[in-house]
Amino acid sequence: MTELLLAVQPLNEQESAILIDQGIEIVTSEIVTVDQLKQVTISYGWSPELGNRILAESDNQLRWVQYQGAGVDLLPLAAFAERQILVTNASGVKAPQIAQTVVSYLMHFARGLHVYQEQHLWHEYEDQYTLDELPTVIFGTGKIGQKIAAYLSPYGMPIYGVNSSGKQVPGFDKVFALNDLLSVWPKGIQVIINTLPDTPATHHYFNSQNHKIWGELFLLVNVGRGGTVDEKELIASLQSGRIRYAALDVTEVEPVPADSMLWQQRNLILTQHTSWANHTYPERRSGDVFRILSTNLSAYLNHEPLIENVVDLTKGY
Repeated sequence: MTELLLAVQPLNEQESAILIDQGIEIVTSEIVTVDQLKQVTISYGWSPELGNRILAESDNQLRWVQYQGAGVDLLPLAAFAERQILVTNASGVKAPQIAQTVVSYLMHFARGLHVYQEQHLWHEYEDQYTLDELPTVIFGTGKIGQKIAAYLSPYGMPIYGVNSSGKQVPGFDKVFALNDLLSVWPKGIQVIINTLPDTPATHHYFNSQNHKIWGELFLLVNVGRGGTVDEKELIASLQSGRIRYAALDVTEVEPVPADSMLWQQRNLILTQHTSWANHTYPERRSGDVFRILSTNLSAYLNHEPLIENVVDLTKGY
C-alpha cells in the first residue's frame, strides 16, 4: 500500500528526503486535491478543515495523525477511535519553556516582585519566601510535570505528584492518585501546579469543593488546559484569600474577554497562553515534531506499535 503523507506542517528539504527514502509520498495542504485527500494515510499536523473533509469520506485511508500540539482536546478523538486511527502528539516539545515560566511565577510571587512592580515609593516589603518553604503538588506527571519537578528540585522544595493511577514517577517525593486525594492529601501544601488535560474526569476539577481538600494556598498555577479550572470559583477564592495568588497561562475562553473579571484580580497574573514561547521556537518545534514522527515511522511501516507520544484515545491524552 502506498503511503501518502499530507504535510499540514511544513517540511524542510532534509525532512522530505528522509520520508521519500522510506517510500512515503508527500503532498502539501496548499496543493492537495480532492482525490488525494481520500488517499492520505498520514497527516503530519492536523487541519480541521482538511481533516474533516478526509473523515467525511467513508472510504478514506487515514491511519495516523502526528499532531503538532500537546493537548488533543480539540481533535475528533471519537471519530479517530471509531476508525482506529493512531494519534501521536507533541508532548514534551514545549516542556523546557513551560517549566521555566512556572519557575518564574513562583519567584515572582515568593520574592515579592509583584509588589515592587507597582510600588512607586520606598517601602520595604518583607513578606517573602524561599522556595523550600513552599511544598508543592504538580498535577500531571508527564513530560511537562517531570520537567517542572526537575527545575524546582534543586531549590529544596518538597514536590509531590498526582496522576490518574498513583504510579510512582522519578523526580517526585511521592505520587498520589487523582481519585484518592481526600484521604492522602499531603499536609502543608502551599503551591498547586496544574498540567492536566481537559477531560471528563478533569473538567472543572479545580473548584471550591476540592479547594476544601487542600485548604489555603499560596499559589495556584495552570499551564494545563483552561477547562480544568472553574474560573468563577477561582476568583471567589482569590478574593476571599483562600488562594493568595494565581498564575494562569490558559483560560476557558481565549482570548480572555475584555470585561472578564480575571483582568480585575490584582493577585492574578495572566500570561495568555505563551508559557511555551521562545524566540527560536518555530524552528525548534518543527524539528522536534518531525523527530517524533520519524521515531515512530519504522514501527508504523512494519505494522508494529508506535513508540513515542502515543495518545490514548479513550483517555484523551
